[in-house]
Amino acid sequence: MAVIEKNELIIAPLATVDGPQREINHRTLQPVLFDLIALGRVIKQLHWNVVGPNFRPLHMHLDEIYAVVDTAVDTVAERIVATGHSPNGRVKDVAQNIEIEDVPEGFIKDSQVLIYAEHSVRRMVDFIRSRTNDIENIDTATADMLHQITLDLEKHHWMLAAQRA
Repeated sequence: MAVIEKNELIIAPLATVDGPQREINHRTLQPVLFDLIALGRVIKQLHWNVVGPNFRPLHMHLDEIYAVVDTAVDTVAERIVATGHSPNGRVKDVAQNIEIEDVPEGFIKDSQVLIYAEHSVRRMVDFIRSRTNDIENIDTATADMLHQITLDLEKHHWMLAAQRA
């Protein structure tokens, strides 16, 4: 009976790219996935703990942002699979590999929630932009996907910043 090496026989039929492009995709997308997962948790933490006179509109806006982030998580994970790798969303690995900062525990005043949310979304946009540079000329499909995620997050960053003006 043949011994199957870890995912070796499974990878080839799934991959839509090969060679160096496949590895660059993984090096680009896995860190983005880690940080998108973390951003989702940050946004939900703020959503659950916002207090103050602007609770309702901010609470609802954070849900909108979460929906965008959750969709982006799935899109990036599925692109990782399509390019021949297994996406890693394990809690311990996410916690060890993120660049997104956590937010304080407990209830947070609405004005502070705006600052935390704006900062976190902006950090994610900057992070995705830096990663997009790594893949722009290697895989335009992946770059286009990252551009769309960036556009979606930039819109919410603008909306958060406008509420603080």
